[in-house]
This record gives sequence, structure tokens and C-alpha cells, in this order.
Amino acid sequence: MRLIENFATRRRWETEMANASGQLKRWLLGGFLVLGIGSTQASSPLTAGQPLPPLLIDNQGELLLEDGRRHFQSWHSDSGLGQPQVIQYMAARISTSKLNEPLTDALKGAEFPPGTLRVTTILNLADAVWGTRGFVLGELESNKKMHPEAILVADESGAGLEQWQLAAKNSAIAVVSPDGVIALVHEGALDSAGISQVLAMIQGWIEPQ
Repeated sequence: MRLIENFATRRRWETEMANASGQLKRWLLGGFLVLGIGSTQASSPLTAGQPLPPLLIDNQGELLLEDGRRHFQSWHSDSGLGQPQVIQYMAARISTSKLNEPLTDALKGAEFPPGTLRVTTILNLADAVWGTRGFVLGELESNKKMHPEAILVADESGAGLEQWQLAAKNSAIAVVSPDGVIALVHEGALDSAGISQVLAMIQGWIEPQ
């Protein structure tokens, strides 16, 4: 009887992990960083009209693949200067992915010319559900293999959460102009009007090029 119970428990666990894997793949697909409009914590240094505050992530960092093997290099927030940027900083939790799906889908659907928009996803591994860190890193690597152009960053120690003074268990989006000034910033889900504003802003920066 105990063996039957253990088998049933394992089957339930496997089903839950399979469902979580599918949700995480949709979340990371394309490696989009999502930007925003609206509000962050009152004390956050992410402020519209101000330069993007410097952030260095060197505990893990940007995921790279060489000869099929995963390794990381330091990532700095000024690496996208000269291009419009969409930066999404999010807790490494399935629940946060649903907040950004509408904007992510809209960015993919807009089909901006290749190389004209830099999108970055930063996952805060310090804000992951206990026991899922390895799973998240595995999915991150799988998505990098499918989408080599994606910029995927792992923040092992939660440096971005602390330095940018963001809310835990949430997602923050910043839209940044080519000269490094924050145009829009938002924590949580964007509504349809906010998404339209983001797309129009990006298009405005790209068209003169």
C-alpha cells in the first residue's frame, strides 16, 4: 500500500513539474524583457526621465553557450546603450510570468526589424521557490539554445532587487531610450493602453534609423 501511495505522489509531482515547465517555456520564449508604464515603489531609483541606474550582475550573469556548454559572464546595465531597450527584472517564479505575457506577445507580434530592439530578461534566482533553482537554470539554457539572440541573465544574489529597490515576488519592466534614459517603468501587469504606448515609443525610436 505504501508503494502505491508513493507512486501516486510521484506521478502528481511529475505532472505538476511538466505543467510548470510548459508555463516557464512560454514565459522565457524569445528572451523578452518587458517594459512598463506607471509605478514602482516610491523609493525606487527607476524613474521615468532619469538615466537607467547602473546595475552589475556578476554572481552568475548573462547566460552564454559555447560548444553546447553553459557558462555565465558579468552583465552590466549599460550594455544596451545605442539601442532601444526593454528590460524585465522578475522573480524566478511561474506566477510572475503571467503578468508579462500580453506585452511579450505584443512585442513578438510587432516584428521589429532584427537588431533594432534589445530585449533582456533578468531572473532573480534569490526570489525563486525553494528547490526550483536548478529547474529554472535548465529551462533558461533550453530557451537560449532555441533562441540564441535572447539576452537571458541570472541574478543569483538578487542584486537588482536590492539596488533598484524593487518589490519581491513581482516583475518590473523598464523601457529605455537609445541614450540610456528611462522612458517608462512599471511593476506588475500592463494594461492594453500601456502596451500600445510601449509599442508606439519603440517604433518612434526605430523609424528614424
